[in-house]
Amino acid sequence: MREAKANLAINNLMKDASKKFDADKVISQLQDIRTLALEEEDPTIVKICRLASEYISENGNFDLGYVADEEIGDMTDFEYLMELMLKVDRQANREEIQEIRDRIKGELY
Repeated sequence: MREAKANLAINNLMKDASKKFDADKVISQLQDIRTLALEEEDPTIVKICRLASEYISENGNFDLGYVADEEIGDMTDFEYLMELMLKVDRQANREEIQEIRDRIKGELY
């Protein structure tokens, strides 16, 4: 994201979630990031934060299987999404976020 405040919020979320994935806390932090994305007028981040929150609320985790399917590495799906969000200005990252968005939609709806 463009604003340092938003990137700090994402980094804090990554740090907290890596220690212990507390679904309620993660959802709350995603909602805060969503608000920052609204201020930045970034609809991709606004949407993925909402959908990720819904997915976590329904499943208690963020295990989409995206990282495994794409053979990305040893990150979790949630860590990977956060990394993409930090560098959303790269077109390839924005496209991957949209792929993750579509996968979440497919699982939820």
